[in-house]
Amino acid sequence: MAFRVSSFPPPCLRSPYWQNFIAGTIVGMTVGLYQALNLLGAGGGRPNSAQMVQVVNALLCGVFVVSSALGGSVLNTFGPTITSILGIIGYMLYVGGLWYFDRTDHEWFPIFGGVAIGISAGLIFVTMSSISISYSEEKERGSFIAMSVNLQATGAAVGGLVALIINRHSKEATGVPLAVYVFILAMMGLSCILALALRPASKVIREDGTQVTTIKSRGYLEELKANLNIFRDWKLLIMIPAFLPSECFLVYGGSVNAFHNNLRTRSLLSFCAVALQIPCGFVLQKILDYEKLSRRKRALISLATVSTPLMAAWIWEIIRVRDYDRHNPPSTPLDWTSDGFAPIFVLFMMNWVSSSLFQYIILYFLGCMTNSPQTSANYAGAYRSFLAIGETICFGVDSTDVPYIKEAGVIFAFYACGVLVFIFFVTTQVTQTQYLVGEEGVVLPQHVVENHDQPIRAAEGIDIKGEDPSD
Repeated sequence: MAFRVSSFPPPCLRSPYWQNFIAGTIVGMTVGLYQALNLLGAGGGRPNSAQMVQVVNALLCGVFVVSSALGGSVLNTFGPTITSILGIIGYMLYVGGLWYFDRTDHEWFPIFGGVAIGISAGLIFVTMSSISISYSEEKERGSFIAMSVNLQATGAAVGGLVALIINRHSKEATGVPLAVYVFILAMMGLSCILALALRPASKVIREDGTQVTTIKSRGYLEELKANLNIFRDWKLLIMIPAFLPSECFLVYGGSVNAFHNNLRTRSLLSFCAVALQIPCGFVLQKILDYEKLSRRKRALISLATVSTPLMAAWIWEIIRVRDYDRHNPPSTPLDWTSDGFAPIFVLFMMNWVSSSLFQYIILYFLGCMTNSPQTSANYAGAYRSFLAIGETICFGVDSTDVPYIKEAGVIFAFYACGVLVFIFFVTTQVTQTQYLVGEEGVVLPQHVVENHDQPIRAAEGIDIKGEDPSD
C-alpha cells in the first residue's frame, strides 16, 4: 500500500515518491478545496449567483480545453515548479473572485477568476498526471497514481467535512463565512511554497541512484511541435470516447442532486463519496501493481473491477430519473431522514466512486504507453483537454434543461464505448514493459539493466509484445 510506513523511502526532495506526494498535496490544497468551496455555495446564494456560476463554468471549461492541450509544452519548457505556481495563482484568483462577489455582488472579478482558473486547471492537472506517470517505475505506477489522486480527494474530503458541519442543520443555501475564504486562500498560499520543492525529471533520482530521464527542456517551439504531434497518435485518439465523460458525472450529479435533495443531504452525499473513494483507490492500486500477474492481466482485471459497478450505476441512474421533470422539482427535497434516502445514498456512492476510479484507469493506461516524462506530459495534456471538452458539452446540455434520462443515457453510452475501447487497447497494445523499446532519454532502473543486458531479451522471461510467458 502506498502509505504503509514501512514502504516510505527516506525523505529526499529528489525522490520520485516524495515528488509525487508533494504534487498530490498541492492538487489537494487547490483542486480539492476548490471542489469543496463550490459545495459550500460560494457566491452567497444571491439572486444572480446561478447565472454568474454558469458564465464562470463556461469560461473555465473553454479555457481549460486549451490550457490542457498546451500544458505539456509549458511543463516541459518551464518545469514543474513554475508550472504549478502559475496554476495555483489562478485558483487563488478564482477564490478571491467568489469572495469579492459574495461581498459586493459585482461579477467582473469572478468572471476574470473563471478565465484564470481555466488556465490553472490545465497546468495543475498536467503537472500532477505527468509526475505520477513518469516519475514512477512500472511496478509502482498504480501506487503513484492512487497516491496523487487520493490526495486530491483528501483535500475535497476535508473541505466537504467543513461543508457538512456548516450545513448539517440547514435546508437552505447560505453564504460562505469569511473564515472559510481566508482558510482556503491560506492553504493555497502554502501550496505555492510547497511547489518550490518540485524538481524536473532530469533532477529526480531513484533509490538505486539512477535518474528518471536525461532529457532537459528543448525550447518551447520544439516542445509545442512535439505536443501537437501527440494528437496524431492513433492509440491516444481511440481513447477519446473514454476521455470525454470523465468528469461529466460531476456536472450531472451536482445538477440532479440539487434538483432532488436538500442542502445538508447533498453535503453528506458528497463528503461520504469522496471519503469512500480513497480506500477504494488503494484497493485498485493493489490490483494494478500486483507483480505476480502480467501487466495485461492486471489491466483487464482492474478494468473489469471498475467498469462493472460503473455500468450498473449508470443503468440504475437512467431508471431512477426516468420520471423526473426538471420543470417541476419536488415540493419537499429529499432529506437524509427520509424513507427513500438509503437507495439514493447507495447509488450516489456507486456512481461517484466508480466514475472517479475510471480516471485512475485512464492514467494507468496512459502510463502503459510510455515511460518518458516529456511524452507523458503531452499525453496527460491531451487527456485533460478532451475531458474538458466533454465537461463543457455537459454544462451546456445541462443548462438547456434537457430531461435527465437523456443526459444520463448519453453519458452511459460514452462510458460503455470507452470500456469497449479499453478492452481492445489492453488486449492488443498493453505490453509487459516499455523499458526495452528505446524511448529517448528514459533511464532504465538498475534492476531492469541487471535483468536485461541486451535491448530486448524475450528469452529471459519478458515478452514485450504481450504476456509474461511465466503466466
